[in-house]
Amino acid sequence: MKKRAILFANGQVTEREVSIARGIGFDLVVAADGGIVNAERFDLVPNIVVGDFDSLPENSRTLFPEIHFVHRPSQDQCDLEKALIHCEKEQITAITLLGATGKRPDHTLGNLSLLTRYDRHFQIRTLTPEAEVFIVRDHLELEGMPGQGVSLVPIGEARLVTTTGLKYPLTGETLAFGKREGTSNEFSSHRCSVSLESGLLIVFHLYPEI
Repeated sequence: MKKRAILFANGQVTEREVSIARGIGFDLVVAADGGIVNAERFDLVPNIVVGDFDSLPENSRTLFPEIHFVHRPSQDQCDLEKALIHCEKEQITAITLLGATGKRPDHTLGNLSLLTRYDRHFQIRTLTPEAEVFIVRDHLELEGMPGQGVSLVPIGEARLVTTTGLKYPLTGETLAFGKREGTSNEFSSHRCSVSLESGLLIVFHLYPEI
């Protein structure tokens, strides 16, 4: 049986992502350090907060004595990675991640890179204010509306990429970071698929009105 968690990082979070996350459902709420502020804003008090606590509001322990605070002072990992490691210890199998993007571009890129180390540990659904983000190693199917945006960004080189249901199809083509990306594509019907033989893609499934 899946054990599901909402995981709040310390980036940008809006009501849209929280509403989607509530609809998915969860068993635990976890915050990576200052992500507790995002959780509190939407009345989701974390069960667990993990990190070095350099971004933790001073009164958090007093206001929420029921929270399990897990102090991990090591600087070898960022707070999001510490939270993911703890999620493994909690035997969580499915994570809805919020707040992984938005405040700083270096943190956004770092967090997306981090997720490529953990996408095989969990079923990760990353929600940002603009799009749902997927790490794809073999195959992905999405539902949407004609005209809804989809972007494919390779990490390194993604070989033999094939898509269906997109306005600009790919048929066994190679995408490579710094050489060729697959940004600003869009649904041509209500369903699309993305597959690749080797490599790694980050797929951005934009929300309909973006």
